[in-house]
Amino acid sequence: MKLSQLKHWTQADTGTLPHCIVTSYAGCADYLMEVEYKHHLELLKDEHDETMHFQTLEQVRDLLRPLGIAAVTLRVTDPYDEFSADGQISRCQQDMTIAL
Repeated sequence: MKLSQLKHWTQADTGTLPHCIVTSYAGCADYLMEVEYKHHLELLKDEHDETMHFQTLEQVRDLLRPLGIAAVTLRVTDPYDEFSADGQISRCQQDMTIAL
């Protein structure tokens, strides 16, 4: 989803705001943002169709707050954490809600 589409969506008088998920991958220094659209996630892209990367959650906040989005889901993914200490398969991602 392009940033311009997200802006139009938030300005439309539909009564609902999009659900945004900010993803952090273990070993990476930046965050990616996905927007839930019709029950699936789409990466947020700029007008040149390039995936947007954020260095800090403050950059995410500065982009989304003016659009009226007050919270996001932070998804931390660790693809290297396949097994827990007791040998059971563990979840490789954890979600938490972050207020902007």
